[in-house]
Amino acid sequence: MTEGRDGRIVTFYSYKGGTGRTMALANVCWILAANGKRVLAMDWDLEAPGLHRFFHPFLDPGVLDATTGVIDMIGDYVWAVTDGRRHTGPWHLPYARIRPHAVSVEWDFPDGGCLDLVSAGRRTSTYSAQVTTFDWDNFYERLGGGQFLDAMRADMRRHYDYVLLDSRTGLSDTADICTAHLPDVLVDCFTLSDQSIDGAAAVAREISGRYGERGIRILPVPMRIDEGEKDRADAGRALARMRFDGLPDIPTSRANAYWASAEIPYRPYYAYEETLATFGDQPGMPASLLSAFERLTSLITEGEVTALPPMEEDVRLRYRDAFMRRRPHVPRPVVCVEHAPEDESWAQWAVLLLVAEGFQVRLRQPGEEETGDAAVGEAEAGEAVVGAGACETTGRAEDAYRRTLVLLSSAYVGSTAGRARWEAWTSDQSRDAEATARDLVLPVVVGELGTLEPLPFRSVVNLVGLDEDAAAQLLVRALIRS
Repeated sequence: MTEGRDGRIVTFYSYKGGTGRTMALANVCWILAANGKRVLAMDWDLEAPGLHRFFHPFLDPGVLDATTGVIDMIGDYVWAVTDGRRHTGPWHLPYARIRPHAVSVEWDFPDGGCLDLVSAGRRTSTYSAQVTTFDWDNFYERLGGGQFLDAMRADMRRHYDYVLLDSRTGLSDTADICTAHLPDVLVDCFTLSDQSIDGAAAVAREISGRYGERGIRILPVPMRIDEGEKDRADAGRALARMRFDGLPDIPTSRANAYWASAEIPYRPYYAYEETLATFGDQPGMPASLLSAFERLTSLITEGEVTALPPMEEDVRLRYRDAFMRRRPHVPRPVVCVEHAPEDESWAQWAVLLLVAEGFQVRLRQPGEEETGDAAVGEAEAGEAVVGAGACETTGRAEDAYRRTLVLLSSAYVGSTAGRARWEAWTSDQSRDAEATARDLVLPVVVGELGTLEPLPFRSVVNLVGLDEDAAAQLLVRALIRS
């Protein structure tokens, strides 16, 4: 790897959450890397890390989970300072080396480009305690935290063309590190609400006033602009320009062009998953989110990088789909079909119907163990009994939803075991004990029952006299709803 680069460190900051800050950073990273730049994305939002989610199709989760990050680097340094040994010379430099903590995004970027990610830290059981109990004042005032951060800054600039830091929102020690100590450029993100504008502008003025000697270039960036309320949006734009008066530090003649190009629009499509607009948007659409991020990249790089290079459309669409969240699979209940031997044809019909609907189906006759010869993907028989009148469970997750479908006919209620079940369901003395069992049972009438006491169930399905299609629809609908 080429050494001796003089990279720029860019912090993305927002006073309030919900600006789309992290998404903007991730897209700018990708545009830069796609233009042959060596890029590092670093997640300093320690309390709510999420930068890695925008790259998940290109990351090995096992490698990411096993690799240390920001809080681990700082923790290792603090441990070394306090371990009682005498330190001389630049002993701290090895602790500030960034590349051992970086995970590479798996993509073939052109012209030597790369995109590495340093996470907030390994998400172990102690991560939350590490973050919430860390004493940043002690780190700075007694443990030489400043020299550590300076060394980290120098190491990052030496190995990368651009380092993009995702800062925590609000006012905090870690936000100060990202907005004042480390960056060359501060992208100050805000929405057009009063609080977001005022908070972002106040931070910008403080950085400009207190750390002017650092020469940090401050770029106010309005985000999530919704043109649906144009008059209110225009009023917000005017207020923002007033609050950020003098920023960015550019000639007045260029201010209108800056504010027009810096806006990031709101697009509902991106509200549901962490999707990169570099894959979600078709290139060349001026009003797209991708075009806005290209303009932002141009502002950050002062015109050095202005656009995402062309990508094959089938490649773009394939990876766009990889970002999309799929509807969670909800397993169908395991169904035990209980029937008299004389109703075997009804039982086989029910099995074929329910298996086709995605249920696991098992068969039993009154007083016998269930069998699963006709079922698809069935579970193994277990030991625990859910309740009287229900099939046995296996102890597996799907058995929490197991139901018993009882095919009722004169043959069923005329059998000894079937009659015993009927009496248990209808007996006043047994009702409390049988309540759980009744909740798991769906009676299905498939033949004449004669004059019997009504069953105490919320629903009873009567298939007598229906044609096959009507019977199938009624049974499946009742089973799903019950």
